[in-house]
Amino acid sequence: MSRRNIRVLVSLTLIGAAAMFISCSSSNPASSNGGGGNMSPGPDSVNIVNFAFTPSNLAITAGTKVTWTNKSNTAHTVTSDNGTFTSSGNIAPNATYEFTFPSAGTFNYHCTIHPSMAATVTVTP
Repeated sequence: MSRRNIRVLVSLTLIGAAAMFISCSSSNPASSNGGGGNMSPGPDSVNIVNFAFTPSNLAITAGTKVTWTNKSNTAHTVTSDNGTFTSSGNIAPNATYEFTFPSAGTFNYHCTIHPSMAATVTVTP
């Protein structure tokens, strides 16, 4: 195979790889870095994105399991302010944490890594 043919083959391979990367990146607008896309969580869910819990106030009924999803590119925690529910420990990017709230109350929590991140779960009977 001539050097020219090898160069053409390498160029086409690189172009194909770049096209595949662009296609994969644009097909998932809600990527782990929190950029773009629909970042609205489900009714019993909280997203961690842009150094905030979304929503910051979640209202649920007793017995509901809440799922926190870390959609950022750094670890976070879900830590009860007063120890009234089990805390998560570090949640890696793209990972989740779940907790079922068995009884009514107001549960304030924060991220121990980023203390300015705070939110509330309000549980009704």
